[in-house]
Amino acid sequence: GWYVFQENSIVSSALRATTNAILFPVVTLGMTFGTSNCTQHKLVLKEKQSLHFATMNYFELKSETAKGDGEYLSAFASTMGCPSTAQARLNHKLRANYTTVFPKGQVDPEKTLLEVYKTILSDRELTARCSLGVG
Repeated sequence: GWYVFQENSIVSSALRATTNAILFPVVTLGMTFGTSNCTQHKLVLKEKQSLHFATMNYFELKSETAKGDGEYLSAFASTMGCPSTAQARLNHKLRANYTTVFPKGQVDPEKTLLEVYKTILSDRELTARCSLGVG
């Protein structure tokens, strides 16, 4: 995605993530070996932290998202730069989009993270309040 969307902004980073998801698994090799310029943006470092958290705590996140609250959900929001003052709104939005964030019959932390980013970026207030590792 870096070669298509080179600007260092939240929107271009999200579009890179979407492009990378579409081109999976080819892009994964480039990201792993550092040939896709993926180390050039703070978002990538945060994304790795968020993805690791989502992978290690997937079922806890799924359960707490269904309830709309919980310590795993709060910690996950923190990995994306969402302050505690924005977490109630994020929790509400994620709960409203539960079936998109956690598709039935699938265990896919990468897709979950992408859908969480989409949820944040589709809400003006969350976009303004959650840094996603930028700045």
